[in-house]
Amino acid sequence: MTEPWLERWQEGRIGWHEADGNAGLKKHWRATGRTVLVPMCGKSVDLRWIAAQGNRVVGIELSGIAVESFFAEQDLKFSVSEDGLVRYDAIDADITIYCGDLFDLTAIRCDAHYDRGALSALPAGQRSAYALHVRSLLTDDAEQLVITLDYDQEIAKGPPFSVGDEELLKHWPGLNCVEQRDDIANAPPKFLNAGLTEFKEKVWRSR
Repeated sequence: MTEPWLERWQEGRIGWHEADGNAGLKKHWRATGRTVLVPMCGKSVDLRWIAAQGNRVVGIELSGIAVESFFAEQDLKFSVSEDGLVRYDAIDADITIYCGDLFDLTAIRCDAHYDRGALSALPAGQRSAYALHVRSLLTDDAEQLVITLDYDQEIAKGPPFSVGDEELLKHWPGLNCVEQRDDIANAPPKFLNAGLTEFKEKVWRSR
């Protein structure tokens, strides 16, 4: 999925981006004083919000366009270094973003994890490897908040993909669904054009 992902950023096809951040995150996030892993972070404003809650944020993003757009849009100065991957460190915020393949990120341990759009961006055959690698980057007591989508894939095809409850709990059994809501108003246009009428967003959090 590497090439299609980069092409989307190059062409500006980023319909998943939430300019105002994620409402479920703001309602249910409770971690502070932690180092928070945010895989496939794009240019999400959620990074800035999580850092503002007293956390250190470590994002990983494949697209350099997305990473530099984040710093430009957040008006943050940054330094660049090589740390296995290209590493961007904000000057005036506790935010680091590694640019490259998530599976090449190994030498970190985080005690919190936020996933909005990463798991659901991957086809079913790749999600187990993704979840396993994320677990390898987390401490045993890591706080987690994961957001999934639930819709009829017989009507519309991802990405973003629908991730069932049973599958999610196989990846991360310590999570509990704390909210679900119909978010059809914000579904990708291709889903609406296909005739989809229900598009649930679910928020999962550590017990």
